[in-house]
Amino acid sequence: MIINKHSIIRTIERSDVDFLYYFYNGKQIYGALLDQKREPLYPTISELEELIQNKEVVNSFYTVEDKRGNKKGLIALKGINPEVLFGELIILFDEDDFNNSPALIEESLKFIEEKAFKKLHLKKVLSLCLDSEKTLSNFLKNQGYQFEGELREVLYARGSWHNLQTWAKYQHNNI
Repeated sequence: MIINKHSIIRTIERSDVDFLYYFYNGKQIYGALLDQKREPLYPTISELEELIQNKEVVNSFYTVEDKRGNKKGLIALKGINPEVLFGELIILFDEDDFNNSPALIEESLKFIEEKAFKKLHLKKVLSLCLDSEKTLSNFLKNQGYQFEGELREVLYARGSWHNLQTWAKYQHNNI
C-alpha cells in the first residue's frame, strides 16, 4: 500500500470486483478496456473474480482510493513486452474525478510510471483512449504524453462511430 498526499494506492483485491465491473459495464466505454479486436468487453462478475485471482493481474493492477478510503479509480500496466521494452497503461477514473481530483490521478500516474520506467526499465508506456474520453486525452497531454496517432471509426458503439487514440511517454521524457 502506498499512501500519498491525496491518494492511497494498493493492489487490487477480490473486494474490488464490483468497482472494476462498474468500469466495464457503466455509462462510458473506455479505450483501455477494449479487446484485441477493439470491441468492448462485457465480463461477468465471476469472470472478473477469476481474473483478479491471477497473480500477474494482482501484481500489475491497482485500486486508487482517496484519503477517506473511497474507491476512486483503477490504474494498471498490462501487455508488458520485455523484448521491446514497452507496456500499456490503463487509467480508469470517472470524468468528474479528472475535474475534481486531478492531484489524486496525477499521483496514481506517477506511481505507475515509476514502476514502468524505474522498476521494470521500460522505455515507453502507451495509453489508448477513445475520442469520447476527452478528459483523459487532455490529462495525458498535460502529463507530457505525445499523441501518436488515431485509428478512425474503429468502434461502433451506442449509436456512433469512435476513433481510438494512442498516447505515449518515453523514458527520456521522464528523467
